[in-house]
Amino acid sequence: MKRFRITVLAALLGALVAFVLLIPSGGNDSDPPECFSSFGYVVPCGFGPEQSHGAGFAGAGAVIAALLVASGSVAGRRDHDRAEPSKPLS
Repeated sequence: MKRFRITVLAALLGALVAFVLLIPSGGNDSDPPECFSSFGYVVPCGFGPEQSHGAGFAGAGAVIAALLVASGSVAGRRDHDRAEPSKPLS
């Protein structure tokens, strides 16, 4: 059960980092508009239904990051269990 908690914690941390890196925090009204993250690189603009990017893009990135961490953990656990020698029955 401890491994599961560590995996969930790592997945949530990865999701939070991806969300923070992808959320737009500022921009300009050029044509097309250009938005920037809090670290200064370009990210998709917009919030809510008026645009198909922006906060939804950051949310999707967070979900994908969490899924990648979880699938990597499952794959690593499967390899670890396969490499473990058979234990004799008592």
